[in-house]
Order: sequence, then structure tokens, then C-alpha cells
Amino acid sequence: METITAKTKISELIKFNPKSVDAIASLAKPLEKLKNPILRKIMASRVNIGEAAKMGGTTVEEFKRVLLPLGFTFDQDLSSKDETTAETKPDWLRNAKQVDIDFYDVRPIIDNGADPLKEILGRFKTVEPGKILCIINNFVPTPLIHLLKQEKAEETFVETISDKEFNTYFLKREKEVTNSSTTADEKLQMDDEESFAAICNRFTNQQTKEIDVRELEMPGPMQLILSELEELKPENALYVNHKRVPVYLLEELADKNYEVHINNRQDGDVKMLIFKK
Repeated sequence: METITAKTKISELIKFNPKSVDAIASLAKPLEKLKNPILRKIMASRVNIGEAAKMGGTTVEEFKRVLLPLGFTFDQDLSSKDETTAETKPDWLRNAKQVDIDFYDVRPIIDNGADPLKEILGRFKTVEPGKILCIINNFVPTPLIHLLKQEKAEETFVETISDKEFNTYFLKREKEVTNSSTTADEKLQMDDEESFAAICNRFTNQQTKEIDVRELEMPGPMQLILSELEELKPENALYVNHKRVPVYLLEELADKNYEVHINNRQDGDVKMLIFKK
């Protein structure tokens, strides 16, 4: 592959040499998520080496140390490019009143071995449009930044407090005026088995991507579904095998241009078909 820089995507490293997964995971606990195939799919294509280093509280030089033995070639100026300078706060943050910023420290949740994604998304829902959520963490939550920018965050900014504390600010997008007359209820259909099959038959096998999230721990199912929808072509559909009706995911999709069909066959066996309207 080409010479590696701090901007090289993790997915490119894995494609060149799959052994890089274990090498990178050995650098820091937050990077151990790469060992999970589902989380790797979500994370690797979005995060570059520089971002992953911040996530893990490590350095690009440490990436170089563990990847060189695997046959990777690094840019000679990598060390100088790794030196970071404090960025100036953007106007939207500098001019914000303290009362308009909701500070949320998720370190206790992580210290207890849990993933705070569900709590963060719930907290962000309570933030008023035009106001700010600040996530306090011991690493830069790069996948979260990508997710919220895709969802409802207008701008983001990461403030480095120390090598073990980062404040990530999310400016919530102002409400958009829409002329759509389609309600959330019209976008969500609870189907019996026959009507669900009829909807599925509108799409060929080639147009349907099937995934199974029943064995994933929370918030893995929602992360994977959102990741797949991000890549879904307009003429295609996503078929999901789930073990429950994902209420929180449905809330996330309610104001988006997706039609969701659900067939709740029995306890622990829920089928979903999601496609763009």
C-alpha cells in the first residue's frame, strides 16, 4: 500500500494486513473494539490513524512502532505531523453562554464497563436546537462525532484538557422547516406475515441486504443498522433480523426519509425491512 500518514484510514491498514487489528488493539483499551467484527465495520472505515490515536490516548508514533514489523511503510515526517497544537475555539462555542452548554461526563459509565452511546443519544435529544452538548471523556469519541454529525449535530469541536481528558462539543442543528405531510406513524408499519412478505417481494435478492443483530450487545444493533443505512442505495432495502422491536432506533429514524416495516413473529424474533421513501 502507499506510504502511511496520520490520515490513513484504519480500514486500509486492515485490508493490507489483517494482523494489524491485533497490533492496534494492543495499544489501548478503547482500540480493543477493533477485535469485534461488527464494531470494526462501523469504526474502521470512518477513523484514521490520527483520530484512533486520540481515541486511545496514545500517539501516531506508537502506531508506527507496532505496525512497522507487519510490513507497513511510514511517511518520514510522521513525527512532526503528529505534534498537535491547541485549536482555537470556533465562534459558535466561544460566544455560547455557559447555561446553553450541557456538560455530560461519561467516564463513570465507561469505567463500569458499559458503552454510553444510548445515554449520549438520549441526552442529545434533550438539548434544544442551537444549544450545545459537551461530552467529557478520557479519549476522543471519533465514531460518535461521525454519527452525530450525520444525525443532528451542526458543528463539533474537541478541546484537549489533558492527555486523559477531552471535551467534545456538539452544536445541535436548528430545526429545519419541512413541507412533508408524511407523519412518523405513516413511515412505520406493523405488518402481519403476509403483508410483510408482500413488501419484501418488492425488492429482488440483489436489492436486499440482510443482517442479523440478535446476538449483539447494546448498542451494537443500532450502531450496525445505522451504519448499513448510511451506505444503502436509494433503490435497495435493509432486511434486519432482531430479537425485539427497537424503539430507540425507531425514534432516531422517525424524522428521516425512511419507511420501516416490522413483523413481530414471536418473542425474540422480529423482522424489519427499511428502505428510503
